[in-house]
Amino acid sequence: MTRWQRLRHKSIKFLLVAIAILFATSVYARGVEPRWFEIKTIDITIAGLNPVFEGYRIVQLSDLHARSGIMDRQQLAKVANIANRQQPDLIALTGDYVTDSASKAEAMLASTFSQLQATDGVVAIMGNHDREEDHNIAIERAFSNGKVNFLNNAVYSIDRHGHKLNIAGVDDVYFERANLPLTISQLPQTGTNILLAHEPDFVDIAAATDRFGLQLSGHSHGGQIVLPLLPRVTALLAKKYISGLYTIGETQLYVSSGVGTSGLPQARFNCRPEISVIVLHPDRSASLP
Repeated sequence: MTRWQRLRHKSIKFLLVAIAILFATSVYARGVEPRWFEIKTIDITIAGLNPVFEGYRIVQLSDLHARSGIMDRQQLAKVANIANRQQPDLIALTGDYVTDSASKAEAMLASTFSQLQATDGVVAIMGNHDREEDHNIAIERAFSNGKVNFLNNAVYSIDRHGHKLNIAGVDDVYFERANLPLTISQLPQTGTNILLAHEPDFVDIAAATDRFGLQLSGHSHGGQIVLPLLPRVTALLAKKYISGLYTIGETQLYVSSGVGTSGLPQARFNCRPEISVIVLHPDRSASLP
């Protein structure tokens, strides 16, 4: 075998191996990881939280994107089942229930919402996809039929022995529907305040008010496809805070990588779909002399 023949033989082998790797990666990213739900438990200590809320569990579900990628009725039911098994006190839905065709997803969303079980119910806000065209009409009907408390620049308060945990929700920031002053005006005079805002970068505005101990957001998908040594590509208003827990002044922010997929390709790689379990703790050190 000549040197040229050996080189050609090695090149063909290399090409075949590369094709096999790309094929296997594509199968994994499109068929395996989007269905491989990760349960993340995040312990968050909040100054001023009353001890009656020690261990309070909020399950956050974000970016379902029903009928997009693999997120069909069966997968949505699986997500609801996993969420219920976490024994939540509250379930918080932080936007983007569809990518398009909200009317076609309405029935499966309503069915999914009605399956969710939490001691203090289910609360929800809108995301940017939910405010495109007339998607909000079908989604609001799904909320109503699924017994979901829709926080449209509004507040939902939970009472434990006279102590309050106030869940505030702003409408979508991208479409300039968030009305933070209106939302804040509805906060009770007492209690710990948690904000739901779909777009995480909104935290810089929310934190400046000094009214919220925690913000829960989604929108970023964690980058969805995360390649080694390369920066994560995320949507507008999810450029600064992409995934995980951050502290901005006196406000903490948790950004979920979300449950579903959107955009092309309909895949996840090195960024599993996430069901977040937020466990609250009071800052007991603050009461020490």
